[in-house]
Amino acid sequence: MARQQTQRLIAIVEAALVALGLVILLEKLDGPVAQLMTDLLRVAARSALDLLFSLAPAAGQTLQAYIVDHLHFSPCPLETLVSLWPLLHVIAGAA
Repeated sequence: MARQQTQRLIAIVEAALVALGLVILLEKLDGPVAQLMTDLLRVAARSALDLLFSLAPAAGQTLQAYIVDHLHFSPCPLETLVSLWPLLHVIAGAA
């Protein structure tokens, strides 16, 4: 448990350092290169939000199915995969 929390904290710190590095890099750049970098970051952020909004309904349906029928929700990987099929379909369509 403590190991997982440590790994999560390390991942958060790494992401923050990458973001800080990008901010510093964009400050140093000027002109067309800076515009290109900000456009690329804007597209990446928009794609991430689109993916999040497309995953939310499928994740909600899966969560609802689990809440309603949690006694029959099997820990078997194959059955879990089948129950998550709508979510996987959305992920494949968004990619």
